[in-house]
Amino acid sequence: MKTKVLVGVLVLLLLGGIYFGLNAAKQAKINGANVTSLDTSENSTTKKMTAPIIDDQGGLQVGAQWVKQEKPSSEQVFSINLNNHAINVDGFQFEGNVTVLLDDKEIPIQIEVLNREGSGHHLSAKIKVESQEFTEASTGSRLTLKVQNVYNTPTRSFTWQF
Repeated sequence: MKTKVLVGVLVLLLLGGIYFGLNAAKQAKINGANVTSLDTSENSTTKKMTAPIIDDQGGLQVGAQWVKQEKPSSEQVFSINLNNHAINVDGFQFEGNVTVLLDDKEIPIQIEVLNREGSGHHLSAKIKVESQEFTEASTGSRLTLKVQNVYNTPTRSFTWQF
């Protein structure tokens, strides 16, 4: 009897592990991990999504990812996610609340929201940030994305290297 119970518990644990592993893989695919351009032209730019950086300050989680490009470009794309269980974030405007620094110097930018999804307590957007300053970045340059006016914290900072 004990053997049957033990085998049953092990089977349930195995099935649960498989289920949660597949679910995590599916979610990673949905969130854009390992995005690669399929454009094979000479001018194509290979893109790779960086690992997410998550800031949990003030009871509202903000996550950011950068679509890193192999060739210099005046356009950079970021994915920003707002998640919480306390406040409604429907009214958050990415256009007026994002700034970018290159090597700790704020640069002039133009922002376009490419897609905005979610509602209530969960909001995500892919944004395109354009600046000629990006083309002057060199290997090792620091790129900082700042998201301002998010709930109880004035600024969330996310930094990567070219």
